[in-house]
Amino acid sequence: MQPSIVGSSSFGILWTKTFNPKELWYAKPLVYTPPGQKQLVFTASNQNWIRTFDAVTGASLQARQVQPPFLVSDIGCTDMPNTIGIAGTPVIDPGTNTAYFFAKGYQNNAASGGVAKGIYKFYAVNILDLTDRPGFPVLIDGNNADNDPTRYFVGGTVLQRPSLTLIDGNVYGTFGGHCDLFNYTGMVTGVSTTSGVGVTSMFAMEAAPGGPPAVTDIMVQKGGKAGIWMSGMAPSTDGSRLFVVTGNGQGHENKDTPASGRAPLSTLDEVVANLAVKNGKLSLQDYFEPYEYIGMDAGDRDLGSGGVALLDPTVFKGTNGVTRMAITIGKNGKAYVMNADNLGGFKLGPGATDNILQTIISPNAVFGGAGSYPLEGGYVYFTPVGSPTLVYKLGLDQNGSPLLSKVGQSVDSSAGRVGVGVPTVTTYKGQAGTGIVWVTDVEAGLKAYKAVPDSSGNLVRITIPPTGGLNKFQRPAFGDGRLYVTDSNARLICMGSPVSIPLNCTGPVDFGDVTIGQTKTVKVQCTALIPITNINGIKIQDATFQASNSSLPQGSLKTGDQFSFPVTWNLTQASIHDAAGASFGAVSPGVKTSSLVISTTNGVAQYSNSLPITLQGNEVSSAPFLSLSPQEVDFGGIVVGSPGAATGLDSSFIIANIGSSPLKILGYAYTGTEVDDDDDGGAMEYTNATASKDGYIIGNGFTSSDLPAVGSTIPAGQSLTVPMNFNADQVGNYQSLFNVWTNGGAKYILLTGSATTAPIAELAVETDEGGWDKNGVMDFGTVLAGTTETRRLRICNVGGSALLITKSKPPIDPELRAENPTSDLHEGQSIPPTECAYAPIDIAANPQPPNNPSHDVSNVWILNTDDLTFGVHDVEIKATITSRQLGPTYANGTGKYAYLGCYSDLNPRQLQKAYNLGTSNENGACQTQCQSLGYTFAGTEYHTQCWCGNLAPNGTKYTPESAKKCTFGCANDTTQACGGDGTYISIYYDSSKYQPDCKAFFLFIFIHLTDLDLPTIKIVADINLNFSDIDLSNINIGIDIHLVCPAFDHVNFTFLNSIPNVYINLQHVITSTTTSSTAGPQSTAGWKDLGCYKNGPSGKSVDTYAYRYYDDLMTIETCLAYCKSKGAAYAGIEYRRECYCGSSIAPDAVANDSGCTLTCPGNQIEMCGGSNRQNVYQFSTENVDFDVHDLVGGGYNLEILDDDCDRLFHDVWTLLIHELLISANNEFEIVNDDELFFLGNEFFLINHVYAFIHFHVLDSFYHVKIIIFNIFNIVIECGIRHVQCTHRVDPNDFHPVIIVHHLIHNPDSCIHCLCNQRLLFARLLRGASIPYEKTDGPAPGGRRDESRPLHLSRLVGQCKAESGK
Repeated sequence: MQPSIVGSSSFGILWTKTFNPKELWYAKPLVYTPPGQKQLVFTASNQNWIRTFDAVTGASLQARQVQPPFLVSDIGCTDMPNTIGIAGTPVIDPGTNTAYFFAKGYQNNAASGGVAKGIYKFYAVNILDLTDRPGFPVLIDGNNADNDPTRYFVGGTVLQRPSLTLIDGNVYGTFGGHCDLFNYTGMVTGVSTTSGVGVTSMFAMEAAPGGPPAVTDIMVQKGGKAGIWMSGMAPSTDGSRLFVVTGNGQGHENKDTPASGRAPLSTLDEVVANLAVKNGKLSLQDYFEPYEYIGMDAGDRDLGSGGVALLDPTVFKGTNGVTRMAITIGKNGKAYVMNADNLGGFKLGPGATDNILQTIISPNAVFGGAGSYPLEGGYVYFTPVGSPTLVYKLGLDQNGSPLLSKVGQSVDSSAGRVGVGVPTVTTYKGQAGTGIVWVTDVEAGLKAYKAVPDSSGNLVRITIPPTGGLNKFQRPAFGDGRLYVTDSNARLICMGSPVSIPLNCTGPVDFGDVTIGQTKTVKVQCTALIPITNINGIKIQDATFQASNSSLPQGSLKTGDQFSFPVTWNLTQASIHDAAGASFGAVSPGVKTSSLVISTTNGVAQYSNSLPITLQGNEVSSAPFLSLSPQEVDFGGIVVGSPGAATGLDSSFIIANIGSSPLKILGYAYTGTEVDDDDDGGAMEYTNATASKDGYIIGNGFTSSDLPAVGSTIPAGQSLTVPMNFNADQVGNYQSLFNVWTNGGAKYILLTGSATTAPIAELAVETDEGGWDKNGVMDFGTVLAGTTETRRLRICNVGGSALLITKSKPPIDPELRAENPTSDLHEGQSIPPTECAYAPIDIAANPQPPNNPSHDVSNVWILNTDDLTFGVHDVEIKATITSRQLGPTYANGTGKYAYLGCYSDLNPRQLQKAYNLGTSNENGACQTQCQSLGYTFAGTEYHTQCWCGNLAPNGTKYTPESAKKCTFGCANDTTQACGGDGTYISIYYDSSKYQPDCKAFFLFIFIHLTDLDLPTIKIVADINLNFSDIDLSNINIGIDIHLVCPAFDHVNFTFLNSIPNVYINLQHVITSTTTSSTAGPQSTAGWKDLGCYKNGPSGKSVDTYAYRYYDDLMTIETCLAYCKSKGAAYAGIEYRRECYCGSSIAPDAVANDSGCTLTCPGNQIEMCGGSNRQNVYQFSTENVDFDVHDLVGGGYNLEILDDDCDRLFHDVWTLLIHELLISANNEFEIVNDDELFFLGNEFFLINHVYAFIHFHVLDSFYHVKIIIFNIFNIVIECGIRHVQCTHRVDPNDFHPVIIVHHLIHNPDSCIHCLCNQRLLFARLLRGASIPYEKTDGPAPGGRRDESRPLHLSRLVGQCKAESGK
């Protein structure tokens, strides 16, 4: 909504709709745009009619009465006239186009039946045609409360007033009473949106053991009450919890004893409750109860007259740990600003008052709650009855705690009776400076203000056409520059721009001052702007404003015709007293506004058929009229004996005469009990206010030093500010209902205060014997790896008032941490007197195999409290974590064999010599065995097996401890790991012989050098790699094949047939060079993209396996790899970060949907589903470009396009088979050969590199012969001897290093790799017969490979250039 348009002459009423006689809307209209269709408006009325309209034209689309409504005459409460049907605003699920709501009626769809036969049903309707969804409606009556089965739901006694909330497939509705009549208990009811499930939760706000016993007579006022009505506000939620506010109750379980909000409470009257939502069920998680709640009950000042506003956590927060703020405000005129994550419990604040962030005292009661605006610093708004709309802005105090400060208010005031709605804020596309505050008023209609007050602190009113008085507790609904509201004349009103009106009438009509008991008449002048067929009549919201249809012109009007008619403000029958049977306060003198609506039949289409005219005037009492403000004064708490107790706590109230005659004070008195508002003739026990040395006593503990004398007068329009003081020398909770009698009426204010002794903090740490040390360090001593030891930190409050923890910085290290760092001894936690708070601290020593070195852990927990004698404490916590030392040891007791890791021991074995130690096997015994035989490595496997060897294990077979692969217990000690299921081995190494810190690799490259000026270039058309001359029976080889551009027409991989232990893991080949501009997945071999699916009613499109994976850096590759690891045939990616695996696609999933529009957070060029939609993939071996069988079977025909051959390491299409091994120090030395190039991640001087094959040498003590063809078809032999320089591979250390050779000048040139002080020789030799060098140790398989000649297996082409090269 743009303020400039809203405030212009083009903004106005676009259309209105009026329906059945006496039909009203308490449920707010909803605006909804079904996918692919026009926007519509959905309404639900007190007559159980539901309707939809075209949001633009107002044309009726669908209408249906779901059942006859309940009759108000059956209950005798006039809060809602005529009928009660759908009162709580429905909720729409956009994923299913379903509207949900509760409707009140009678059994068997009867039209009447009394309270006993009243029922509630829960409906689910298709919003497009308003038909019932299968399995609905659901009857609510007869269901028992989960937390107290003796209480059950009786629909006739309760009212479902608040809006509904939808959480995780369950709709939650809350129930209160009808004028607090009948036997009822406030309840929160959850109903599943799934057909056939029904009611999932029924939570009673008054329950056993604290609540009054349930009785069967529904007509008596029992049941405990604690109703939830919140003036129509919905329960607030931020996902997994529900916030509600209750009204008067009867249990009072807390009585006057402070209590934690985390502790159980069965009588949730006058509370803000935080209900945890889990699997559809509700449970109490936290609560706040005002310390004066019993006094609020006595004065009928419901906390629950407003709901909870959860404020935007990105703005409304502190720097002291408060991350989520909540605010509620009720009949007592107090706005309670709370920490939503720690609501405050009961009487846990200073002086046993409220443990909340802030209390704001408003001039009068508030119904409907607070609104907020999170831009431009953050603002909060609420409108007390008969008062201006108040504005508070967010700030921080010097401790970083959030604080709301009043910065402005509206110039005009709200109606002097209940019904003003929650302030609602809109912006134009979320832009700062465009905020509009909308307030619905039962008399003045819809009002709009600029969201930020001007420099004078005024909310600037935006002029909009008057709507007339709106129905109680409404708020506008908005859609595409239009808004929709309902009024008390049964009209649905659409406002927007542009607009055309049929008449131009004088307005607003100002009556000036009119005295109560008198009348005043003003004429309204109108001019026809179009041809009008007929003036149909006049409707006025406020009955004190009167006009007659007989004064209107009869017949048609031409453009330009004028007419006038009189309007009278008749105050001869105006009431200034409370109305019986309803919950609104007394009407008082002041400015009043209403509206008059002229209805027309127009002779021209596209013009509004009604014209509202604002009526306003100042209602004046000729007699004196008493006003007291505020209605409640809360002094807070005082600590007996403290310095502040000497002077007490000060406050004030205002006695005002808003009448036109002098106001005479007739007397003062106070009572500590209930206000007599029952008119039952019973005498109240009042005590007259009397003078004392401290002033007038106006209650127990309350005095006034300057109370106007009895018999004194206050002139008309004047007021007096009366100072007050609270002081007490006895611990207790104090309250007084202070009454003032005058010749202008009698009123009272509630005075509250609390007195306690100071808090005293006592800190202690738990000892290893279970005792408590008040001065010690928490020293755990030695903790064995793999175990957890716990001790507690304790703070006790041995004082008389709640102790506040003002600073808490718990340790959160991996092995030393508070168990619950955010909830135990947290900042802001309040500890009641005589109670203690505890925080368990764990030394959670990570599991370690034996023979790991010990290490120390230490940290501190920093604490302080509001006990001024306590000070900052740094509680030191420390421990030494050790592992068991087994087998041969050094002189200091440390095990000689250190733990290397857990390895896969499959194809081939990692160690060469096996010993079966049977039932005596454990790691120490195996190490002793291997050392005695001179072996460097020792490993245990399958409980009983011991393996020894001198060859380091294959680094690629290493698995981290977090994978938990080595979990088999040793035969002789099940607490040790001796391998694991799936052929895993636990390996140790002799630390005096071996250090696991060396890496090396070999890389050979086929190249085509197009930029070199060479006489003859012949591209090899058929490459054959032959290993037939080498015995590779005990060699592991890993291969990387990088295919870039058309390198060769055919590559023959038959050489793999001669390598029994080749390690291959094919993933993907892409036969196109355009993937840099493709948003599809990379490395997703075997997966076929099936497109976008919309989830059906049965659930997810893919989700039949119990495998789900969530990742804030999700990519398509991540999800597909996960699902492939689970053996799933299908994968579905939804809502950016959710991965689902399954064996099939749900039968009701809808294919070819267009809603998968959300990008993957880990790769913004990929799509990861949408809301309720999945990108679905299917795995099949038929989808793989080629597999191992294609390779081994004799070759693969490459079909790679020659588009862009220059981007080798930028857009490389890769068939990834194994990791790349590099040198530990990433250094190579080039000797005597300027034609050898060391290159990092790019190729220099080489324009087109077509393919290279990378062989991983994964074992030591072997010989490999590789034939490489260069561009001159020269056979180059590479005899490779790998000296004992082995290692454990760490995949995180891999970096590509490439050595390129194009000519060999010196047959003796070497590449040297410094590796653990040993040289790795890689001779690049030319010749026909080169002898192998002799090995220094046993070769694989335990044999020795003596020197023997190496013969070329094949010679292609002929030598060119100089002789001997």
